[in-house]
Amino acid sequence: MRQLSEVEILRFLLQIGLLLAASRIMADLMKRIGQAAVVGELLAGVLLGPSILGQAAPALYTLIFPQTGAAMHLLEAVAWTGAVALLLFIGLETDLRLLSGMGRAVVAISGLGIALPLASGVTIGLLIPAHHLIAPEQRLIFALFIGVAISISAVPVIAKILLDLGLMRRDLGMLILACGILDDTIGWILLSIVAGLARRGIIDIMSVTRLVAETAVFLGFCYFAGTLLTGRFLRWVDDRTYVEHAKFSAIIVIGLACAVIAQAIGLHAVFGAFIAGLMITQSARVRPADVSEIERLATGFLAPIFFAYSGLLANLSALRAPGIALLILAVGCATKLVGCSLGGIIGDLKWRESLAVAIGMNARGGMGIIVALVGLTLGVLTPSMYTVLLLFAFVTSLMTPPLLSWAIGATTQRASEADRIEREKLLARLPFSHEGAKLLVLSGGGPHADLAAHLAAALANHKDSSITVFRAAANGTTARPAWFDDQFVRIKAIAEQAGAKNIHQRTGSGDTIAEAIVAEAARGYDVVFAGASHLSGYDNLGGDVLRSLVATARAPVVIVRGGDTAVPFSRVLTPTSGAAFARLGATVAMQYARAFGSQVTALYVREASLVALPILGAGDAPRAAEGRQFVDEISKLGQELGVNVEARVSTGRKAENVILSTVAKDNVGLLVMGVLFRSSDERLFFGRKVSEIIRKARCAVAVVVPPQSKAGS
Repeated sequence: MRQLSEVEILRFLLQIGLLLAASRIMADLMKRIGQAAVVGELLAGVLLGPSILGQAAPALYTLIFPQTGAAMHLLEAVAWTGAVALLLFIGLETDLRLLSGMGRAVVAISGLGIALPLASGVTIGLLIPAHHLIAPEQRLIFALFIGVAISISAVPVIAKILLDLGLMRRDLGMLILACGILDDTIGWILLSIVAGLARRGIIDIMSVTRLVAETAVFLGFCYFAGTLLTGRFLRWVDDRTYVEHAKFSAIIVIGLACAVIAQAIGLHAVFGAFIAGLMITQSARVRPADVSEIERLATGFLAPIFFAYSGLLANLSALRAPGIALLILAVGCATKLVGCSLGGIIGDLKWRESLAVAIGMNARGGMGIIVALVGLTLGVLTPSMYTVLLLFAFVTSLMTPPLLSWAIGATTQRASEADRIEREKLLARLPFSHEGAKLLVLSGGGPHADLAAHLAAALANHKDSSITVFRAAANGTTARPAWFDDQFVRIKAIAEQAGAKNIHQRTGSGDTIAEAIVAEAARGYDVVFAGASHLSGYDNLGGDVLRSLVATARAPVVIVRGGDTAVPFSRVLTPTSGAAFARLGATVAMQYARAFGSQVTALYVREASLVALPILGAGDAPRAAEGRQFVDEISKLGQELGVNVEARVSTGRKAENVILSTVAKDNVGLLVMGVLFRSSDERLFFGRKVSEIIRKARCAVAVVVPPQSKAGS
């Protein structure tokens, strides 16, 4: 294989730069007028392709985009890599749980929404004049491609439209998305079968049977074993590797591996990437930040190049049969709308709701483009028919937003839907979950570190959760002393006794101990647990090391000081003020109570003024209700976690005195406080009131400090 010349490398880089820049500019213009970004990305390719640039400046077009040479093949490879990355991201964003409880409606809408367009598309393909076919003897394969192209829906475009219209969490929006998911899954299987038949060049029962069997084995393995193996692999990578962005690389590798397998057995690579995304998203270790990294790669770089490349291949000047284009557009839209509407009525939807679902399902977008491009690259579609299908995907995506907005305007929100949305809003206020939690426990702190491990275990009793016990070394020291192994064995036993499943040890070094800890804490941990660095006394929790950690950590830091009560603690107190940092502390308290069956009290202290009267008058009713909504919120969150939280509002001259008296009166074993770090050059300081509580409380105390970038949220 010859090396690329400097001119070919230069041309390739120029092509990538032009397509990316033009696609993002056009996408921005489309979004400004309320259209999907994919429409602009596709138009960018049309503008730079033979349709516009090729007609206006043919010499320049030929110079930049020659039809032969290695640069065009490189561009094609990058474009298809973009399609693989896009489908991996779509799989990560797809929640199959949306299908539960919607079975009848989803199956009816998706089934009829595919069957009618598929049958009409195949009929058009069988009757179309022979000069529109590359190989008239393979008319049935051509007809099947037309049928698949006009029957498939586009989940990315549908999801974006629902998001823009504020319908993503509506029951109707979820139904549209669920139907789109099932539609796409069936469509990809159909496309894979038809593409496999096109590669073989013949249609026979054995080839179809073999391809269907291979598809079933692949999907079965992914569903039953692949999801489990993927989850374990991602957890291992997340816990054991030292390299930066290791989990991101692991997700990409899994996506490419499934794409390779799918391509090898006769399915298309993009379908394998989609299945990989579905598997990966089931792992509790996949965080929104991980999906965002894939999204940036896919939608910010690779996918725009793919869509622009797709538009680049379209040649509107070669469109010799506008009548066929209008026929496919009319038949494709009509059969999709009729099929989905009938399915909605069968699924007990009102006619207006059925119509709204049908309109939402009519958008073909990126999926239609991918089907058309697969047909072109396999030699099934002529450039003219490819352009027809490209226009079909473009027009249906363009018409969907205004029509869907009109159709859904008259629908009303059901009571059950309103309750569900309120519950989702409530759960969204939980800062983190114990499912798949990645926790860091610092080995320093003596007996306080043991208590920190005990508290961490309450958040790590899920099969995908883990605790890393970390020892920091200074001045580049890498050797692990024997005492650390002994300490790890002790901490591991404590955590395992409390229900933790996966516990590891790690050593890191830096110029100082504080730098080593801060560097380790930046490795994507959900919460960092540390024992108070003062072994005796109640005056303070830590010195320079913990102060540096709190000031720079990207995750919440829980600093624990022991008390006189044995673990597990039967009574837990968490003061709340309604602020985000107070809710963070309450979450730690409730997760602990969930693990050990403890009783939690959420306390709001209403501070009385110096001139307060002993009897409240009628005008003091708002004052009497002060704080009730904050403790009630914690109580409701507790119910969602399966924890019984006592909501209590007390009045006193000083909040710290009320909290301390409650600790003593209720025999509280653990006091969990969400606090704010107050910058100080001298010590770890959380304010005068918190310092007073820490100094006088004789129970175990855990202060939960949010990351400084989020402290005011």
